[in-house]
Amino acid sequence: MKCLNFGRRTQIIVISLFVIAIFKIGAVGQTYSIKNRLNTKLSLSFSRSNEFNDPFIMFGHTIPHPLQPRLNARADCNYGVLNWLELGGYIGYIRHYNVFYGFDGSRLKAAFAPTFGVNINVHLLPFWVKDKNSRWEFYLTAKYGGAYLIKHSEYGAFNLVAWSDGTFYQFEMHCLPNRYRHEFGAGVGGGVYFGKKKQIFGLYAEALVGQFSYFPEVYKVYWTARVGIELKFTPNKKKKLTSQEDDEIMFH
Repeated sequence: MKCLNFGRRTQIIVISLFVIAIFKIGAVGQTYSIKNRLNTKLSLSFSRSNEFNDPFIMFGHTIPHPLQPRLNARADCNYGVLNWLELGGYIGYIRHYNVFYGFDGSRLKAAFAPTFGVNINVHLLPFWVKDKNSRWEFYLTAKYGGAYLIKHSEYGAFNLVAWSDGTFYQFEMHCLPNRYRHEFGAGVGGGVYFGKKKQIFGLYAEALVGQFSYFPEVYKVYWTARVGIELKFTPNKKKKLTSQEDDEIMFH
């Protein structure tokens, strides 16, 4: 219960700071800007799925986690609409157990489900940094997204973990039938780009609090961390008309 309350308090604090930052930001002219910048990212995060760890005999004194750890892959695309504001979205996939596919010999079949969502990033460096070629970025972020579990069905299951003393520990799971699963939260992110002249390639990381379990009825997750690579591009500005073109326009 204490852990649950702490998780909810942390979510409220981070989301409140995010909202305050948006409303406190003024129109202050700065040299560094992300306006018109296109940013793409490829990243991974770690989470538990609804797949059981295989039953096995323990010879130590540590209870293993009953659920399999899985990687969550994602591709993002963001666009700078203001000097300090990015809007974007993402797509990806998760791996999970789908009872619809049943058994394949002695091993359960795993399925892949698409993930998708939108996000908003409030960059803070445009209000502190004058260098337009700064290689760093630091921002507040908020996200909402979901996953769609194709052909998912409601089911209940359990697995057993045996201790060396012969005592069995049982973990029961009841997975609800809803196929759309959502996630949401807010947090902070930062990154660094490499290169002397054109800084196109970089690394970044994010940490967020919120609801980040696609199977909250099985296992609740109140935070997540994500790391990956990123690329940035700034589309060429429209070229100004030459004096000759100006004359032709005036003549016509």
